[in-house]
Amino acid sequence: MSVPISATRSGVGWLVTSLLVASLVVASPLPAEAACHWAVVANPEPRGTTGTLEGVVALSASDAWAVGSVQTPTRALPLAEHWDGTAWHVVPTPIDRRHVRVLHDVAALAPDDIWAVGTEIVRRNFAVHALTEHWNGTSWAIVRAPRTGGDHEELFAVSATTPSHVWAAGYQEPEFSPDPLVAHWNGSRWHVVAAPPGDTLRDIAARHSGAVWTVGTNPFGVNHALLAERVGSGWQPITVPPRALMAISWRRPFDAWAVGYKPGLKPGFLQPLAVHWDGHDWTVSPTPQLQRSAELRGVAGISPTRAWAVGTRNFKHPLLLHWNGTGWKVVFGPDVDGSLDDVARVPASHALWAVGSSSPHPLIMRYC
Repeated sequence: MSVPISATRSGVGWLVTSLLVASLVVASPLPAEAACHWAVVANPEPRGTTGTLEGVVALSASDAWAVGSVQTPTRALPLAEHWDGTAWHVVPTPIDRRHVRVLHDVAALAPDDIWAVGTEIVRRNFAVHALTEHWNGTSWAIVRAPRTGGDHEELFAVSATTPSHVWAAGYQEPEFSPDPLVAHWNGSRWHVVAAPPGDTLRDIAARHSGAVWTVGTNPFGVNHALLAERVGSGWQPITVPPRALMAISWRRPFDAWAVGYKPGLKPGFLQPLAVHWDGHDWTVSPTPQLQRSAELRGVAGISPTRAWAVGTRNFKHPLLLHWNGTGWKVVFGPDVDGSLDDVARVPASHALWAVGSSSPHPLIMRYC
């Protein structure tokens, strides 16, 4: 059973996950996944003392990327890891003594066309700027990021449909409160475009049709969640129940998911929030009521009867929820501490990757 959201979007909606892996059409039936399960995958020991992975994307069974950061005794450093079909390997990213850099999300167009976004801090004056990096098949390079003219901008999400249509979202802080930030890569440079009303955008997803959706929070009420679709040069927002939407995955024009968290029954407790698009309306999809605080941070839609959402339980253990076509159910995975921040499907398979952190190290889990 789904609970209708008060606002309805007109027209036809299109959207892919920011990781661009959940929308692939499978030409032939896949083998049964009865034997599939979640397992922790060996992670290379990155430089640093603590670390986390925040974004993951897969192009194939032998080509996947995960990004995040590691903390050394003196500063944070960007972290990029690559899966070659056998093992994960740390891949060098640009660093220098003048800046602190961290990566938050990654999107893939081809093995030699990968984008990552994040945050860059100037150590001299602590100015915070958006960070964009590109992988050309050989190395990562910093690409001049869009500037708003202020001294505080961050990008949390990226989605790409073609080499000349890459979208990124986050926030800027011109004064003392955040404003949404949306940027577009046109094949030669980044530029800031109009953003939906709100404060912080947590995810963005684009479609080959040109449709773009964002999720995050808005200022109407107390930390209400925000869904917004780009219409022409503007945005059409849809307000959903409090509090925040953290991720979105669009599989078909009639099948999309957005997830986050809402207030729990106990003061100060959070509970998972999931909303579904059926081609006409966004509706709240009931999630299990958990005994402790919990939130969802990533989602991958695979079919009308299959989707996965990941997050954290009590901020101490990974949370895995599975959609079976009629409801969401908790799946108990490996007995590890930590949290999961993103999930991505391996195209044309039952396999998925999920990433996060298991104190004090990055966490990578694989399904199937």
